[in-house]
Amino acid sequence: MKRAQAKAALVRLAVVAERVLGRVVILVVLVRGNRRPLVLPFIGHGSTERVRIGARVAMGHPDAVTEDDPAPGPRSRRQILLASLSRFFTIELPKARVEIRTPSGVQQVRADVEGYVDAVVEGPGLEPGWQEAELTLEDGTAARAKVLVVDPRADVALVSDVDDTILETGLGRGLTFLRATLLTETADRAPLPGAAALYQALVTPSSGVPRPVFYVSTSPWNLHGTLLEFIALRAFPLGPLLLTDWGPGHGNLFRIGAHEHKTGLITRILDEHPGLGLVLVGDTGQLDPEIYAAVAEAQPDRIRAVYVRRAAPWNPRRDAQVRALAARVTALGVPMLAVADSTEIAEHAASIGLLDPADVRTVRAETSGARPAGGLAATP
Repeated sequence: MKRAQAKAALVRLAVVAERVLGRVVILVVLVRGNRRPLVLPFIGHGSTERVRIGARVAMGHPDAVTEDDPAPGPRSRRQILLASLSRFFTIELPKARVEIRTPSGVQQVRADVEGYVDAVVEGPGLEPGWQEAELTLEDGTAARAKVLVVDPRADVALVSDVDDTILETGLGRGLTFLRATLLTETADRAPLPGAAALYQALVTPSSGVPRPVFYVSTSPWNLHGTLLEFIALRAFPLGPLLLTDWGPGHGNLFRIGAHEHKTGLITRILDEHPGLGLVLVGDTGQLDPEIYAAVAEAQPDRIRAVYVRRAAPWNPRRDAQVRALAARVTALGVPMLAVADSTEIAEHAASIGLLDPADVRTVRAETSGARPAGGLAATP
């Protein structure tokens, strides 16, 4: 009882703090003169039958820099911090009207109370592959959103966590995470060794039909642009980033928990693409093993494999929990492995036909730090 009361009081305090911070953000944005509405598109995705288009309508650009920032070149820690914080210094425009234009026509939608757009366009008239949709506000402000239309011939999709799965963040270690997120240039963020080569191999099978990748994370939407930059810089295959909205709500400190967020998104991917099997990749630092195991137990015929990286520091109790989950899921016919590195994933994936055995050498070389000649290139 006391614990529930304490949690309720903490949530109420967090709601008040969020409102106060919101007013501070509004003041900062208005003082700096960033008063023009913007539509900030997210990567859309779907099929030839329907696509999902996302964006946020706000004032204050998330990548704004301070006036005293120098020309391109090394930045001080203060400048990096200010640029990082500016991604969160936006004024959301609730219920804004947005026009979405695809080859099939125009659809009018409204943003929600947080300024988010999450629209489904039926019969968009888009061919498989990377396409674009135009998003326009009432004042004429426009942006173009990339849209991944999954090829109906694709057999498998890769679903990957982000933090400590492709990108070292130390999410389970608060200060390490904040330092990496707020005080480190995107170009200096460290990828997990071999992960880019592994993902390129998984999404470019010898059949020639490209496989989609979906990045599912509890990182906030404010980091969408930063994470896309990291993916491009480190030669990961491009794919939709399915993030979340941070902040108190629904009786919790976060509007949606990791389990509900990731389970819902993976289930939606399965529903929207009934012909796809999924390969799930995450880490043991948070709830990925439990989430992926539950999905595999619910739909074992749709999950081709589950791989979870062992996150540092090593914890024997956690290791035993994950091994027990892996044994239970594997007994259902879905291989689930806790692995130390990208090479282990590549070797197992090759053994069950998920990637070409020749690609294992490339992954092994990148994992060990020696990139061989003729390695895999980034996809567009």
